[in-house]
Amino acid sequence: MRVILDTNVLLGALISPHGPPDAIYRAWRAARFELVTSTAQLDELRRVSRYPKLKTILPAHRIGTMVNNMQRAIVLNTLPPLPEGVDANDPNDAFLLAMAMAMAG
Repeated sequence: MRVILDTNVLLGALISPHGPPDAIYRAWRAARFELVTSTAQLDELRRVSRYPKLKTILPAHRIGTMVNNMQRAIVLNTLPPLPEGVDANDPNDAFLLAMAMAMAG
């Protein structure tokens, strides 16, 4: 099974060890499913981890370790444009929808 995780789930895994997001992340690390990510998502993870409110609770090395681990997943380097009339509810998450469409097509 291939799974796309929202960036908030990934951040939640780092913020709350042993919480539900961390259980999902650990399941991927244990090869219970294939993780699909993209360079866009890895860039977003790096970017949001620098927000002042997150920098105080997330050491840079933990983000770096997660990004390095995720580079072993299925990484989509280019994403197709969304078809006309297809929009993400949150424009900042359009890349997640594009990832799903790329994997479906």
